[in-house]
Amino acid sequence: MKLVTASALKKAVSGKRVLVDTNVIIYLTDNIEPYAGLSRLLFEMVEAGDAFAVISIVTVAEVMQGPLKKGNMKTAIAVKEYLLNFPNTICQEITRDVVDRVGNDQRVSWPRLRTIDSLIIACGLAHDVDRIVSNDGHFKKALPSKLILALDKT
Repeated sequence: MKLVTASALKKAVSGKRVLVDTNVIIYLTDNIEPYAGLSRLLFEMVEAGDAFAVISIVTVAEVMQGPLKKGNMKTAIAVKEYLLNFPNTICQEITRDVVDRVGNDQRVSWPRLRTIDSLIIACGLAHDVDRIVSNDGHFKKALPSKLILALDKT
């Protein structure tokens, strides 16, 4: 597995609007190597205002599931609050506008996606994101290379 370099990540997201997928956030919150450093860099850029991030409310719920499964309600709520209040981000709820985008963007191979993934991607499309940052295999197969930014090249 070959990772994207820090400089390539910076170049790809600097000054851009990006959708951050669930797995990228979990890499950061759970310190999962070898991706934790790249996830941290992405969030540092967003925090500094070098990029703007869209996070789906579905992603927030998915990230909360890890602590909830371990019976750690306080951590789950803390993670939710952290994501909902992170600077230079918007948390997109599932609205009619978001649902209307599912299936309507020809760049996306919608049949290759699970329902949850379609909703997450549609949240980003509702905000005209430049890039979707994800390592999800379904995302990689369904999105054109100009739209997806995977942290690994596998």
